[in-house]
Amino acid sequence: FITAALLVVNIVNCSKLSTAALDPKSDPNLNISQALLKSIKTKMKASLVITSILGAFTLVEASSQDPMTADMKHQSHRILSGSEDSYDDDFWAYDNGSYNTVWSDFNLSARKCVTMNKKHYIVFELFGRNNKGCSRKKKGTYTMDVGKFAKAYVAQKKIDYKYMGKDYGDADSLGYVDCTLVEYNGNNYYAKLGCSSQGGLKILAYSDAYCTTEVNANIGLYNDIKLSFNYCNDCVTWPVNNDDDAANAEGDDAAQDDAAGDDNFEYYHQFDSKLCSAADYYKSSCGWGCKRMANKGTSSSSYSSSRKYWNGLEKFFLLFWSVAAVGLIWVV
Repeated sequence: FITAALLVVNIVNCSKLSTAALDPKSDPNLNISQALLKSIKTKMKASLVITSILGAFTLVEASSQDPMTADMKHQSHRILSGSEDSYDDDFWAYDNGSYNTVWSDFNLSARKCVTMNKKHYIVFELFGRNNKGCSRKKKGTYTMDVGKFAKAYVAQKKIDYKYMGKDYGDADSLGYVDCTLVEYNGNNYYAKLGCSSQGGLKILAYSDAYCTTEVNANIGLYNDIKLSFNYCNDCVTWPVNNDDDAANAEGDDAAQDDAAGDDNFEYYHQFDSKLCSAADYYKSSCGWGCKRMANKGTSSSSYSSSRKYWNGLEKFFLLFWSVAAVGLIWVV
């Protein structure tokens, strides 16, 4: 619009100059010289060139705008875009409904809760497309603060259960992802969610407000987060019968807005994963020592899953000893 207005103004101004110069009544004592006409033509050409350049820049800028970026503004209401009241905090500030990763292609497996340098982490693995139950296509092994992982895990489970027509319920343990003062039997302690000695989750007791000095005391708090270790989690869960309208809970404003306004749910939902997007954003590399701790024994958490998978090394030795056994039988 601005470019068009500039073009009209330049043409009008140049036309006025040309008319004034060619009108003998404007100055009957002077004749129009060829030099003046040439000057007017030059100014007109320059104005048109400048206007064309401005128009070209405007077109380039408009064409270079990512349509997904523009569309993202209209998709901020999606359930998994951090718009619900329970998710509106700094933890989810990174989640703006991005289209960068197709999370429906990914899976995540939490390996173990480990303690390193008095800090507690969840060791997990991310797997890419066609990973066959987290048995291949591993993107890497990472760590994430246990409190942050628990928060993302519970948020994802709430969404998953809603799409399955169920209610995940509340997790009281999330109230202790930060160091919190508690009173038990007349004594003051500080409590924080961390790792048990078996590699599961546990609310630990501390004597200081920074939760650096752990004490062996019963404070009457127990972990209620059903975190499944060595389980191949889908990063994206789809509604029952792939019907997002039926899965939206009654009275959920965000869900109803989703059903009413999002006609491309199947497309947009593949980018939505509370657990995997948070894990990818907050992850840190798990080095050799970290992997050794994760592989040492298995979590004895009561919520460990029976859905196991074989890694590459285990498959190799299974094949090797099977072939060796067959060979020994044949020799004998």
